[in-house]
Amino acid sequence: MVPPVRTMVSTHFSDSSQHQQELGIPSLESLIEGYHSRLLTLYQPVWSCPWPRETDPVLGTVGGLDIHELSLWQEAISTLVGESLVLQKLAGELLVEGRQGEALAIYRQLVDADPENPQVLHNLAGAFLLCGNATEAERTWRQIMTLDPTWEEPRLALAQALLDRQEWAEAEVYFNGLDPLGPWAFVRNLSLAFIHTKSDLTSLQEQGRLEFESLVDQATSSTDSLTRYMRMLSSCGQLDQALALLDQAPPLDPAWEWDFERVRLLGLAGEQERRIATAQSLLDLYPSNAEVLANVAILLLESDKQQAIDLFLQAIEIEPRQFESWANLALLYEKSSQLDLAFEAHFNALAINPLSITHLNLGNTYCDLDDLTSAERCHRIAILLQPFLADAWVNLGNTLHNQGHKGSDIQALRRAHTLTPTSYLSKLSLALVLLMHQHYDEGWALYEGRLEHERALFWPKGLDKWDGSKEIDELLIVGEQGIGDVVQFMRYSLLLSIGIPRVTILTYPKLLKLVNHYGGFAAVHSAVEPYRVLENSAWYPMASILGLLGIRNDAVIIDMPYLGVEPESAQRWETLLRKGPAVKLIGLNWQGNPQIEDSFFRGRSFPLETYAPLANCEGIQFVSLQKGPGSEQLETCSFRDHFIEAQEDVDGAWDFIETLSILQACDLVITSDTAVAHLAGALGRPTWLLLKFVPEWRWGMEGETSPWYPSMRLFRQDRSNDWGPVVDRVFDALKHWLDQPTATDQQPTIG
Repeated sequence: MVPPVRTMVSTHFSDSSQHQQELGIPSLESLIEGYHSRLLTLYQPVWSCPWPRETDPVLGTVGGLDIHELSLWQEAISTLVGESLVLQKLAGELLVEGRQGEALAIYRQLVDADPENPQVLHNLAGAFLLCGNATEAERTWRQIMTLDPTWEEPRLALAQALLDRQEWAEAEVYFNGLDPLGPWAFVRNLSLAFIHTKSDLTSLQEQGRLEFESLVDQATSSTDSLTRYMRMLSSCGQLDQALALLDQAPPLDPAWEWDFERVRLLGLAGEQERRIATAQSLLDLYPSNAEVLANVAILLLESDKQQAIDLFLQAIEIEPRQFESWANLALLYEKSSQLDLAFEAHFNALAINPLSITHLNLGNTYCDLDDLTSAERCHRIAILLQPFLADAWVNLGNTLHNQGHKGSDIQALRRAHTLTPTSYLSKLSLALVLLMHQHYDEGWALYEGRLEHERALFWPKGLDKWDGSKEIDELLIVGEQGIGDVVQFMRYSLLLSIGIPRVTILTYPKLLKLVNHYGGFAAVHSAVEPYRVLENSAWYPMASILGLLGIRNDAVIIDMPYLGVEPESAQRWETLLRKGPAVKLIGLNWQGNPQIEDSFFRGRSFPLETYAPLANCEGIQFVSLQKGPGSEQLETCSFRDHFIEAQEDVDGAWDFIETLSILQACDLVITSDTAVAHLAGALGRPTWLLLKFVPEWRWGMEGETSPWYPSMRLFRQDRSNDWGPVVDRVFDALKHWLDQPTATDQQPTIG
């Protein structure tokens, strides 16, 4: 979400204007005005265009803009290279206007000219921090400390960054280095008290509590000190004490500032119900204050989207040109899939502030509409506005990738990763694109970044991740991501068993029987139920095995069918589903899990009706393999009469062992990119997989076969979102396949 911001009045530096004019150098005002003019020639918003639109609301030449171009204003300031003071003032002006990326570019230029100037480095660190690059800010502050260890301001900034990362010991060292009687004494002592409360030693915890108490009088000496003190108290679990101090706080202008501080304190303490209730009470106190309405709306974004929308609309009715409300309202409409209203809100926000980062959000809305050309244009404008905003580079890279622009997608995503090397999203995005383009060594290394995301997999508590060499008694392989991923990658789990006495699997409850029947494992545990492992155990993520073993699309190691069926189950389904030897049974699947159809998976599924032309082939009968969401389409599809009479029995079979037997009974499986494709491929059944224009990395960008599953044939889109030509090719292939003599399938069995 776009955070609420206050408009700051720009400060112009008139003391240097005469000097600039004497040198023939443009004034700061003319530089900034020229920069604005340059941007406004790149696009001309059509704010009043109807929806659906007949013209693109973002016009101009931005689509062909070099992604490394910051803008023509750099040419103007190139004459100022020798004027360090003027450049610093210009950078400060840009920071005030919220244009951190441009300021950062200037500070970097200044550092290149004077790499050991602590003041310039400190400004650079601050710009890094405002651009969201805390890692580079911290590195720069450390550099300053080696140049001038006595300078307290960067020392304080570094100490605070370490405190925010909960690096208690190192933060304490830097806070202790501050003068206990100097200008930062209160912040120093308060932070040390907080660190002491986090100690494992009871004596230090008590010391921290006493230190907090001793600072009460100093805390009430200023609004900033009191705010900092109350937030520290709340973070230490002393919410009641913090709220008691808040009740005694002096009045502020605007009056509701302390009310929102109460809301912030409750949020720090994790008191969400009280936080929301307190925010709601502000609506009764300030029913006509647009800023209050907008801030309460932001607090309700997750808990009550509709009320948040209503509050933003009320705020806009009071103050129609409130940029923040329009920007946040656009995101809410997008989350609610009201794209027409989202576009209108985005355009209204840009009408108020055409140079805002709203272009980034507008690009995401175009992505939701699958208008990738417009999305790319918006992301490029966002980069033009803030060249060091990693999110804009990630979005641009993924948009280029989804358009099939090989090379430029990697270039953009490398830039994002350079800006935020610790970001989960930038690592994973770059990893997936590298794997798609067969840069395996680097791709697998970055793919490990997915483990930093708390929802990436089931994380076994109390166990260390195996380092690949330590001698252990038991290795717990953790199945991760989707069901299809587990089916595809579990074949490699036993390859790690050399030298390890016991290998067990942790996976989804619904896959327990399937993995058990695969065989070879000492045990298979459910991820949602208690399980017992040996004392000298470690865990390892299943998808990481591919990188460890050097597995790649051209060297999959295990390519033969590795799943089998139970003979009794197979015979039962064969008898139930077969109409006769002259009729071929075709299994159809068309939709994946809609909950994960996000940026990586969007477009892989399609409606059942897409398959309708296939019903014109003679001598076939369909069986729906679709379970859950999407299966309801069967009742209304135009070729319902082509499905087997026993379809209801298939619909009721949710066990994966039964699913294997149903797949075994099919002469051919035709499917979208779902778990069914992996099950059929692992079983060795003839499988035709329909792929979107830019599929997942495992399928590559070209070719009709897959080394992962030799029995699989790939049918690819020629362009995004166009399944018609794909189904036409499937239809022709199906007619040809029906004319061929039937081969006897020898499939592995279980039992």
